[in-house]
Amino acid sequence: MSDPTSRPVLDSYVHVSTTETYRGGVDLIAVERAVNEAPPAGMTAEEKAMAARVLADHGAAPSVIARHLGLPRQVIRPAVAKPGREPSACGTNAGYRRHLRPAAARRYCRTGSSTEVAA
Repeated sequence: MSDPTSRPVLDSYVHVSTTETYRGGVDLIAVERAVNEAPPAGMTAEEKAMAARVLADHGAAPSVIARHLGLPRQVIRPAVAKPGREPSACGTNAGYRRHLRPAAARRYCRTGSSTEVAA
């Protein structure tokens, strides 16, 4: 867990909400304290995920967020992930290669080689 006497992760104070204290069962005051100070004890997973998203939106790196919130990096990365691009459409070269990968994986599991053998 982060040392309460350590400097905050961000250079400036971040207001999470000025009118609400709860949103969907998430204590916004606890999220604000976690972002700006030491995370309070007893935060729920949803509150920590929201704090991670706020920190990521303000430019904090996932490793810094993980250390500040006392969570493993593997938990932080999905919480702060930005939406990815759409998969390649079928009928394109990239889409064709995308279909070949599972076929090669199935062939490897079945035969021990991903190379197709001519009959």
